[in-house]
Amino acid sequence: MAEAEILEESKRDDAGTSTTDLLVAIPTALGSEIFSSTLKKLADACRLLIAPCEVVLALPCGTAQDQLAERPTELPSDLAGVSPQAHPLRYVNYPLAASDPVATPWLTSANISRAIFSLANTLSARACTVLGTDATFKDKSITPEKLTLLLGPGMEGRFDLVMPLYTMQPFDDLLNKSILYPLTRVLYGQRVRNPLGSEFQVSAKLLQKIPSNAAGDSARQQARLLWLASIAANQNLKICQVYLGAKRPQSHEGIELSGALAQLAGPLFTDMEDNAAFWQRVRGSHDVPTFGNAETSADAVDAVDVSRMVDAFQLGMRNLREIWSLILPPVTLLELMKLSRLAPNEFQMPDALWARIVYDFALAHRLRNIHRTHLFGALTPLYLGWAASYAVELNRAGMAVAEERVEQLAIAYEAEKPYLLSRWRWPDRFHP
Repeated sequence: MAEAEILEESKRDDAGTSTTDLLVAIPTALGSEIFSSTLKKLADACRLLIAPCEVVLALPCGTAQDQLAERPTELPSDLAGVSPQAHPLRYVNYPLAASDPVATPWLTSANISRAIFSLANTLSARACTVLGTDATFKDKSITPEKLTLLLGPGMEGRFDLVMPLYTMQPFDDLLNKSILYPLTRVLYGQRVRNPLGSEFQVSAKLLQKIPSNAAGDSARQQARLLWLASIAANQNLKICQVYLGAKRPQSHEGIELSGALAQLAGPLFTDMEDNAAFWQRVRGSHDVPTFGNAETSADAVDAVDVSRMVDAFQLGMRNLREIWSLILPPVTLLELMKLSRLAPNEFQMPDALWARIVYDFALAHRLRNIHRTHLFGALTPLYLGWAASYAVELNRAGMAVAEERVEQLAIAYEAEKPYLLSRWRWPDRFHP
């Protein structure tokens, strides 16, 4: 069989005694065309690696008792013609850990990530790479050459964390652009554009630093997202980024915006609490090494009608002012009142104001001023106000300024960090 030339089965009884250069996991269902095409590219990428290495592919099974060898029809059958001599692949099974039932579907859950990392530690892997599939990328933009950028750094010992850079449309991934990236950057001083990227590589050194949740932890705590960039920054480990191509827009079907904010921003706010002693000492930020070539999307982008977003913001101003007053200082509420009087085509929320709002909500998350479910419900119309402001500016200036706008917002976050430090250390003080 063609797959037998590429995948040499690892026996379970010696999985714990072998030493592996690289463990690669593709946490998706087996037996699909998408899985086969991804595996084919992985095999080609391994052939392109310069340094000789042993690569083990981690394939998921339903339970710890399942054996992949008992289901050979699920193995890909289109791998003929890929020479296995340079870098042969072998495979091991790992059970798919239970995922958080409310987790965002486009991210690898924390439980599954921990299962993969545990396997990497068992195999004494020098590095562990987690891959998405062709289904997550546009127009087959992920290539073996790009995959080598993700596979090589950890094995070569140059970097401890490799994170992805994607080609995105101006209105894609706004939650990352507005909160996750700039907040992570200002906290930990590393300009990692996709701190929750689906594709990444961690070194053996970083694997040892990733906490494994105790058996007594709650299911919610065990499912908490892993912020690898913050762990690496806290441990003074080396981080880089690689360009992987054009990413498909994330599907939000069945997920309310307030729920997405809770699932993505909430764990980052918790991470702030855990690492407060570290990030309060960080000043400024710096670029991390970046490899590969940036791509420009050729797809046309239409102007966005912001009327409904502005309406949602104005409705929040009318109905949530009492709740906002428990979170935001009076001067911010006054600025929001002025914004609520603007027409949709004139709506503009200053970057500094948005940064302070995010900081205030992070503090309220720490202090539990209100129930956290209500907290993110209260943040939702404010986030829509920021999104409307961003869209109005891009509609006027053109989509080419989108990256510049994200950078300007991140700079505003950094400029407002003294405000965060003051509120965090003396939360009872307001600054009108």
